Parts: sequence; structure tokens; C-alpha cells
Amino acid sequence: MQVEIVGGGMVGLAFAIAVKRALPEAGVRVMEARAFPASTPDALDSRATALNLASRDILQAWGIWEQVEQSTAGIQSIHVSCQGRFGSALMEAGDVGEAALGYVTENHCLGALLLELAQACGVMVEAPAGVEGLSVEGGAPVILRKGGERHQADLVIIADGADSSLARQLGITSEKREVHQRAVAANVRCEGAKQGIAWERFTANGPIALLPLPQVAGGQCCYNLIWSMLPERCRSLEAGGDDVFLEALQREVGWRVGRFTAVGHRTAWDLVRVRAREQVRPGVVIAGNAAHSLHPVAGQGFNLSLRDANALANVLAEAVAVGEQPGSMNVLQRYDALTSVDQNFTTGATDMLATLFRARGPLLDVPRDTALATLDLLLPLRRKIAQRGTGRDRGSVMGEAG
Repeated sequence: MQVEIVGGGMVGLAFAIAVKRALPEAGVRVMEARAFPASTPDALDSRATALNLASRDILQAWGIWEQVEQSTAGIQSIHVSCQGRFGSALMEAGDVGEAALGYVTENHCLGALLLELAQACGVMVEAPAGVEGLSVEGGAPVILRKGGERHQADLVIIADGADSSLARQLGITSEKREVHQRAVAANVRCEGAKQGIAWERFTANGPIALLPLPQVAGGQCCYNLIWSMLPERCRSLEAGGDDVFLEALQREVGWRVGRFTAVGHRTAWDLVRVRAREQVRPGVVIAGNAAHSLHPVAGQGFNLSLRDANALANVLAEAVAVGEQPGSMNVLQRYDALTSVDQNFTTGATDMLATLFRARGPLLDVPRDTALATLDLLLPLRRKIAQRGTGRDRGSVMGEAG
């Protein structure tokens, strides 16, 4: 059995590891268009990923969590507030009986560990590796490489990111929904902040997420910032300097977090909700951002893809054990049905969170604010919400991790 994976980012590597662990005899190759970075980014210029407890469980099953944890910051609590409104709530790790609600890790650290594990498992990794196309006309899929090389496979996993050229080549279209927001990502340094707290701040312009990073410099905490706002407001801030940006952020967040003192490289993009209309075809699986993109407010994108990878590995292992062809539609439709439940739930919950705190008038705003203000007193409800955030209730339907 041969599995070809196009895209060597964290999602592509996760699918490679999951499949290779489930089917050790299979040949698994990852082809990444660009060379992997050889240097470590500056502390204020790195990007980060939030890992929920379901993702931690999977990484533990893969045997690398202890290494991953060394470069993470644990989220002991999440403070949720709405700008200009009277409600706020605090969810704590004790609500789920754990030491942390989740973890934040820098992408370059997690990516390097996934690459190392993939190679240790026997995955062939090629980077840079040019892929020009994918042919499915002869039955089994064939990867078309630069220079005329052709690689036949039993299964091809397309994980080449949003707006996938290979998916377009296959005629797979996507449902796209404009969010009418633009997001900016950056790392910020904060004086007077408490470690281990993540902040969700909902404003009239859009939500702000501040995720604690493991690095502490000069007694100041660092956060990974995802700030979603109206496009015209975002472009105005993009045109300004760091001082203008930090002043605007302080105004939106307030002083409860602390005083923002520095910001690193900023990246901005228009938010568009995308979901491929087909995620499987005979011999083909669409994965990661090529399959679905989420609003970044809840940081669920990689967590969802990690559960997808785990689900595919379990389905393939069960199919091969009873003599089924791993690339057959019968097998891949089982994977599609299994993951669509999780994807629909996660997408719906993320969209609701992104829009729930927009001003809608007193008849809707007052009950919502009251519910947020009293959430601290409603322990069973708070625990239920915190438990949903761990990803474990969805991950459990995917089969055992690993």
C-alpha cells in the first residue's frame, strides 16, 4: 500500500504519522513544496497553535507529548469578557479536573517535532518537492512531478493549504462565506500580566484572543494575539506603526491584562469561511485548510485536523484488516461520515462564538450579558462548556487516539 501526501505542514505531517502508525507496512511519502526552515524565528515573530486536551491525548499516544510540553504554556484559565458590557466569566482547569484547559505551543517547535517523528516512523519526506498535478483517470491516483516523474498510489491526501491547486484541478469546489472581518496575528509583550491565563475579549469590531506563550522576557509575559475586526479598521492599523497598534489594542482590551509594551511582526488576512464540497473521492482525501477553514477566534483549526488524521488512520486500519482497498469510496465514505459530525459541530460552535457578542439590541444583548455574568455561579454549566472546549467529547467518537 502506498500513501502520498501533498503538503508538509503540520497537518500533512500529522496525517503521515497517523497513517504510518496505523499501517506500519504501508509506504508513506510527504511532499512539501518549500524547504523546511533551518533557523528559529525571533521570539516576537513566531506563530503559535493552541492545543486542546484531545490533541494532547493524541500526541501522548504518539509518544512525543513530553517533548512538545517543554515548549508550551499551559492555559490554567480563560477569561471571557465583552467590551462595554457588564458580563464576564472565568473558566478554570479545575472545571475539567485537569492541570490545564489546553496548551499553547510555537509552530516552529511543534512542526520540528512532528517532522522528526514522521521520519523516525519511516515516513519518506521530500522538501522541496514540486508536484505539478494529480491524475485519477486510470483508476488509481497518480502524482505528477516536475520532470515527468509519476508516482502511483493507493491513496493521495491533499494537504496543500487553503485554495488548494490540486483540489481545483480535480474540479472540487468549495462553499465560501464572507465573514466581513479581517484578522491580524502577532506576538505581543505585556507588563504586569499573570501567567497561564488566556483572554477572550469581544468588541464591537470583532473578537480578540490572547494566548499565553511559554517565553517570558524581563518579567514580561508574551501572548500570541489574534485580533479580528472590520476590514477598514484593520487596514488602517496595518498602515500605522507599532505604537499606534499597541495603543489601539490597549484601548480595546483594557488594562485588566496589563500594559502592552511591544509587538512583533504582524500578519493580516481577510477571513473567509471555506469548506470543500467534497472531502473524499476514490483514492483521494482532502485535508486541513484545503478541506475546511474556521474562524480563528477559538483556535480550533489544527485540533480539528489532528482528530481528522486520527479518524482516517483508524478507518484505514480497520479496512485493511478485513481486506478492503484503502482508497475505495466505501472506505473513504466511512471516514467522511465520521468526521463530518465533528466538523459540523466544531464549525457551528466556532461561528456562534465569533458572532454571539455582536451588538444586537437590548432584547438580545441584556439576556446574553446576564448569562455571561452569572456563568461563574453556574458551576455545572461552566464545567459543561469547559469540557466541550477540550475536544474530547468529539474525539471519543473518532476511536482511540493513536
